Amino acid sequence: MNNKNPRMIQSVQRALDIINCFDSLHTQLSLTEISEKLKLNISTVHGLINTLSAYSYIVKNPNNGKYRLGLEFILKANLVTQSLDLKEIGHSHLMKLTTTHNETSHLYVYQQEQIFCVDKVESPNNYFIISSRAGSKLPMHASASGKVFLAHMSASELNYFLQDYTFLPLTEKTITSVEELTAHIQLIVRNGYGVENEEIEENAYSLAAPIMDAQGKVVATISLIGSINRMKEKENDILEDLLEAAHEISSQLGYKLKQSNAL
Repeated sequence: MNNKNPRMIQSVQRALDIINCFDSLHTQLSLTEISEKLKLNISTVHGLINTLSAYSYIVKNPNNGKYRLGLEFILKANLVTQSLDLKEIGHSHLMKLTTTHNETSHLYVYQQEQIFCVDKVESPNNYFIISSRAGSKLPMHASASGKVFLAHMSASELNYFLQDYTFLPLTEKTITSVEELTAHIQLIVRNGYGVENEEIEENAYSLAAPIMDAQGKVVATISLIGSINRMKEKENDILEDLLEAAHEISSQLGYKLKQSNAL
């Protein structure tokens, strides 16, 4: 495929064109105005707006019948800002953890019922596949970070998540039942950190601590992974530094979020 002329999906392109009709001078537009701006049939525009409205990207003002951008854009913008702030604040802590303990460190965020790596500092000792690229995913039930996020969900959120969840076995030690996962979650709540003990890869051992925002909600985790023998030899020292890093990132992130909300 020619990267200079990528194939465009017309319906997606038109939906984006509708969104781009709105700016600081045109915060609300009627169906006719959008149709005229884009030189599209009103019925076509109406169908696209109905789809965007179903996902809260467009909302209709009941007072004048005009459309405006929805709150979903704010939510998505906050996720992007949060991830950028997290990387900016957290990277130095990853560097310190990896330098001190000579193991690979990661930052993970939770989005759309999955966790994603947003940053990592790799140790030369590391050879695990799970030492992932930024943007890659981890299984919630088998990873230390995934279980930390699950442990900080409300009861209703957790029940909803587990409704149709598939416990894919990756090793002999992978959690494969709700009962077993619940026991792990209770340990995380009590101890304040999560453990992955050869649940994704043999010989891999990981520890993860929660990172909170200004409201005390878990928005990320910071973790360290290495071989089980090395990690267990220095586990107490790693946990002390890991929990301290999580606390410092939480404090900095919370302060930064408060500042941005005040602007």
